[in-house]
Amino acid sequence: MTPWVHSASIDRGLFKAMLSERGILAMIIASQAVAFIYTLSSGKDFWLSLGLVSLFTHANAFITLALIAFVVKYFKQLSFKTELGIVLVFFQSVCIFTSLIVQYTTFSPVEPIDWQFVFNNNAICGFVVILLLHFMAIYIDNLNTIAHAANAELEALQARIRPHFLHNALNTLAELCHENPNAAEEAALTMAKLMQVAFASGKKHSLSQEISLTKGYLTIEKYRFEHRLNVEWSVQNVDLDVRVPALILQPLVENAVVHGIEPARLGGSIKIKVNCREDKLLFTVDNPFNPESKSRSGQGIALENIRRRLVIYYGEQAALKTSQKSGRFFINVVLPLGALNEISGSRR
Repeated sequence: MTPWVHSASIDRGLFKAMLSERGILAMIIASQAVAFIYTLSSGKDFWLSLGLVSLFTHANAFITLALIAFVVKYFKQLSFKTELGIVLVFFQSVCIFTSLIVQYTTFSPVEPIDWQFVFNNNAICGFVVILLLHFMAIYIDNLNTIAHAANAELEALQARIRPHFLHNALNTLAELCHENPNAAEEAALTMAKLMQVAFASGKKHSLSQEISLTKGYLTIEKYRFEHRLNVEWSVQNVDLDVRVPALILQPLVENAVVHGIEPARLGGSIKIKVNCREDKLLFTVDNPFNPESKSRSGQGIALENIRRRLVIYYGEQAALKTSQKSGRFFINVVLPLGALNEISGSRR
């Protein structure tokens, strides 16, 4: 069975794969391999023949890729079978065109046209293209397998962090019911709105939504800690419409509340900075920190959860780092703008 038959998710994936860095590299290697083998079998002056044949094969490859890029620009949604047919037609057509053109060069004009030369070139081209498409389909299938695994892991991570968020908010409400029933009622209404955003946001949303979600969470915590919790926001030089992973900032702030404010008898301040520098979005959250104090258990998943999601969405381009200095704990997150990966099957 060919690799693409059993993979339903690779529709509209062939063009994208061929125009990727790896696809272009594969095209160059395949073209050069054909030129090398063809030159060895010809028995002519090896280096001169290799240069001319390499020029011919690479010209075919890059003209075809240029035509494919043109199709991608103006036709966004094509089925895999359509893409496959277009690739075959383009390669064969370009090969016929270049095979005819080279016979009219001033260096070696051929009259009449050598159709056997054209036929041989197209036969070789067709064979190589079929092999290339076969391996390209395997590559696409592997990419989709990885994407599905990443999507499943994201679902699991998201499933963990949202109930975790709900659990802590409910703990806050339970304490308020005994200490301040009026505040508990207001907090419950705030939490209802907050839950609607948190659970409906999908895996990605705008930075403004993430900031709003975080502020809503802090509103609930303010009911409980009152003057013990102070928050300083600094949002500068950022596009609030930029897409970020959902629940990327709020868990950092929750971590600061649980580990920095809750154990401290006099409370303290949490400083939240969001800014943009050199095409990177930066989050910084710092809070008071006492290594000898004991905070509520069950909070350790937040940072590791975020680290894992950053790897899935950004690869090695994103970073989450922690540090301690002068009795404060710092969390720094760096997100490259425009590098958020589209995970197959994920909601937007």
